[in-house]
Amino acid sequence: MRPNYYSLFSVLLLAAISFAYMPKAIFSAPPEPVGAYLNGIFPDRRPAVGGSWELEDVLPGQTFYGPNRIIPFPGTEDVLLLGLDGELWRINFDNQFSDRVLDISESTFALSDAGTVGIVLHPRFGDPTAPDKQLAFIYYRTKPDAQVWDEIGYNVLSKFSWDPVNEVFDPASEEILFRQYDRYTWHNGGGMFFDEEGLLYISIGDEGADFYQDVSTQRLDGGFFSGILRIDVDNDPTRSHPIIRQPLANDDPPAGWPGTFSQGYSIPNDNPWLSPDGEHLEEFFALGLRSPHSMIQDEVTGEIWVADVGGGHREEISKVEKGDNLQWPWLEGTRPYNDNVHPDVYIGNSKGPYAEYERGTGGACIIGGSVYHGTEFASLRGKYLFADYMKNRLMAIDSDAEDGEGEIEILIDNLSGSHPTMPDGPGVTGVFPQADGSIIITVIGNRFTATPGKLYRLRRAGIVPDPPALLSEIGAFTDLQSLTPVPGMIPYQTTSQLYSDNAVKDRWMIIPNDGTYDSPSETVNFNRSDDWDFPPGTVFIKNFALNTRLGEPNQSRMLETRFFIIGEDQSYGLSYHWNEEGTEAYLAANSDFQEFEVFDEEGQLAYVQRWDYPSRGECMSCHTSAANFVLGVETHQLNSDFYYPELGREVNQLAHLDDLGVFDQSLGDLDQLPRAAAIDDEQADLGLRIRSYLDANCASCHRPGGVSGVNMDLRFNTPLFLSNIINAPNMSNASNQDGVIVKPGFHQHSQLWIRDASLEETRMPPIGRNLVDEYYVDKLAE
Repeated sequence: MRPNYYSLFSVLLLAAISFAYMPKAIFSAPPEPVGAYLNGIFPDRRPAVGGSWELEDVLPGQTFYGPNRIIPFPGTEDVLLLGLDGELWRINFDNQFSDRVLDISESTFALSDAGTVGIVLHPRFGDPTAPDKQLAFIYYRTKPDAQVWDEIGYNVLSKFSWDPVNEVFDPASEEILFRQYDRYTWHNGGGMFFDEEGLLYISIGDEGADFYQDVSTQRLDGGFFSGILRIDVDNDPTRSHPIIRQPLANDDPPAGWPGTFSQGYSIPNDNPWLSPDGEHLEEFFALGLRSPHSMIQDEVTGEIWVADVGGGHREEISKVEKGDNLQWPWLEGTRPYNDNVHPDVYIGNSKGPYAEYERGTGGACIIGGSVYHGTEFASLRGKYLFADYMKNRLMAIDSDAEDGEGEIEILIDNLSGSHPTMPDGPGVTGVFPQADGSIIITVIGNRFTATPGKLYRLRRAGIVPDPPALLSEIGAFTDLQSLTPVPGMIPYQTTSQLYSDNAVKDRWMIIPNDGTYDSPSETVNFNRSDDWDFPPGTVFIKNFALNTRLGEPNQSRMLETRFFIIGEDQSYGLSYHWNEEGTEAYLAANSDFQEFEVFDEEGQLAYVQRWDYPSRGECMSCHTSAANFVLGVETHQLNSDFYYPELGREVNQLAHLDDLGVFDQSLGDLDQLPRAAAIDDEQADLGLRIRSYLDANCASCHRPGGVSGVNMDLRFNTPLFLSNIINAPNMSNASNQDGVIVKPGFHQHSQLWIRDASLEETRMPPIGRNLVDEYYVDKLAE
């Protein structure tokens, strides 16, 4: 009998079609159901610490480039908002109204630490009997070609007249009061106010670099640097006299550039350092400031408050009186700077800070606010409000404590990610109490990517309770001693790990599901070369242990277990600190540190290691909105094998997650997806290993929309020529003349290597590291 080839073909075709549509082979155990936020153990928004404060978008849908200063607009309920780019806006919060009333952006250099940084209106602005006093005084950075990058330029104080017909300040009315040639864009100052006598005060910084300190600080016979000026813009002969001495430039500007000069004002007769013979400048009211971005006069007490950005050790707040010397560059706060010695003979009254805080863990760039006298927040009355630009931390301190004895209160530990509209690469630039008792906070976006900024109003928040105080009550582990995870927790490991002072880490993720990942609230939005999007309620867990006996992995000490929670509107981190016995861990609210003895193979003390425990706000210093909050869980990091205990074998992590159905799409050929390499993988290309390391350790901040002031992009998938590091100026370290991030062939002159190999305050990363990763820095040099 002949075979029926047609029937046989039909059977085979049917089998092939059926096979093609069969579910793929399952080698992974099906997931266990787990509810969002680890079955509701964690709140869906950040728990309150040290009070319950939050932000609200005061002008929804409106953005402004570089919002920097807010002042009242007399005779109205409006305010004026000054942007770093030279734009001035008239705003009414109740009516959601904004209108630009001045634009000097064409003549403003607004990169780096520069821009239009100060504004004040004449005390008689709005008085119809004084038409010649309808003036705005503005302090800004300029140069002949203001749109071209260069460190050199001018600091200019000008006045602009109000046009009552068109209701704008007329750019053509500009009259320059002084123009000071300045060789560095940094430390320009810009705090300004008029006192009750109508005299104008302006805070100015040094020339912006350590190698210019000798000529730009602690002198009255040079230029307008490093102090507070007090001048009479009304030229009242009963209280002031004409300018006697002109300010000097500390070097010649390029050929064809204009000179340094002052004009159009007088010197108050009671300024502290008068010089009838013209031997020195008479404008100074106080000396010894480094970078006084913020200065105000308390409207009730008349006290002058200055917030001065430190150089490497301290951020400081000072109350300033006439003739004070605030001690820079001998001291920053109460600590010597670069081994400088406070001299026996100096100008004025040497004065220490009212308050100070440590750079690094405390912050790195103080932004002063004002003393709050409003009625809306009784707990803040009489407190000086301020912030830190790098930490985005909002703080307060009693204004009537003894110098050095005031206790700093943290209102919001980190503003980053605290509101859905927070710009990429945010940095708080000001805290402004308003006449109605409200408090407005200005936040700029990343300046290198021209990200617009926003205005926010501080408000009391509903109290969000903490999760359980004990790790054993969280329900993540069935046994704390073995760290046995409950069903539904997926272990993982990054290929290139974040260096954490030699700590050993275990990681898990918990993606909410009902037994299958089959809905948008249960699946991860996969991205081949960028960050993944995780559903709200996802929880990441990372455990840290320290090997206290070198060469013996079993001799370890439990340190902390961190949780990172993806919220609907807010993501946040928490840390549980382990006790010495390793039997329990306790929820922490604030930062802390502990020192551990580490012994060598012979049992001899090798060194004492400090371990820094982050505060909840410090978690957000790395888990930035620009990085989409989740770190390390990316395609190139998980495209590697991992041993799964439940499977009893190694499996590619992406394949395992794909097999579980976690992703919103099938991944296909994993060999076509990017793959990182560990720094110690000698079989891998060295360049690949370094890029992987920089991605894991640096790219959470150094990426588009990341930390302001630095234009690096160290993400794994960014080509080297687009990373902005080769022969690129290191504008965040003005104190070093070797300001190149990477100088090919010269690692000892490359700031990337210098900072990564350092334990000084300028080290990178600036937090979470107290040891140098010697293996990495050797490979980086190579």
